[in-house]
Amino acid sequence: MPAADEIFNQLSHSPRPGRTGGFKKADRIVTIGQFRYVYNRGFHASCAAFGCYVVPRRGARSRLGLSVSRKYGDSPERNRFKRLAREAFRRVRDRLPATLDIVVVARRGGRGLPLGELAALLVETAEQALKRRERRKPRARRK
Repeated sequence: MPAADEIFNQLSHSPRPGRTGGFKKADRIVTIGQFRYVYNRGFHASCAAFGCYVVPRRGARSRLGLSVSRKYGDSPERNRFKRLAREAFRRVRDRLPATLDIVVVARRGGRGLPLGELAALLVETAEQALKRRERRKPRARRK
């Protein structure tokens, strides 16, 4: 797994930064039920730019959900963050440690963050959340 600095350098200095695949409906977490599942069953990690909830899944592709409240800023700022987060996800999808459902909750610290840094942070926080999963003790079964 490449380090976050390598990902940042690759994305910010790529000779042809064009789009890398699409972002279809199958790649999105859309319904409130899907969001609740990730919030309730997911593992959380955060950084200054966003919080990240992660749940491993059995599907063929990882999916992304975005939650950006009005506290983040006005609509152009919120939409810019969402566009950058989607593009960062598209570019690092194959570098994620597993097939995951990821919900990104934006924080004000993410304003003005370049694409390369956002992508590197996305991979870092997903890995941190999965490490927390490994540390969690199994629950005792009820009879």
